[in-house]
Amino acid sequence: MIFTILKVLMNYQYLKNNRNLKAFFKGASANEIKLILDKLNEFYEIVKSNEDHEALIKAQKQEFLSGLLNSLDEHNFTIDDLQAFKGIKAKENRPKMKPRYAYIALDGEEYLWSGQGKIPTKMQEVMKRDGITNKDHYLISDEN
Repeated sequence: MIFTILKVLMNYQYLKNNRNLKAFFKGASANEIKLILDKLNEFYEIVKSNEDHEALIKAQKQEFLSGLLNSLDEHNFTIDDLQAFKGIKAKENRPKMKPRYAYIALDGEEYLWSGQGKIPTKMQEVMKRDGITNKDHYLISDEN
């Protein structure tokens, strides 16, 4: 119970509501409230300064990257050129997984599924239509 009350009081969203704010400070003197306001103002200045600094850094990065991209365009360079210059190999995509299941959907089209993730909706519809509960019924046999 006490932890729930503390959790509510520790959430600044609680203090956005005037009624909650009045209840929170009920019985507090004007001097106590002034002391809290001074501390909140100090904290506000710190948070505002941090936000302004982060916004400035973001704007500087945007400006730099925009200029860099414009310069690359002007000189007909590509990302591949930069990677080759730096000696970075392009990331190779993983090969697609082999399909393990084949089924003919209600629309008459044949579909393949690797078996990864959730059972496709169309396969679920076919299983329901055929009264089959085990997906292994649609397993592709290995003929190697």
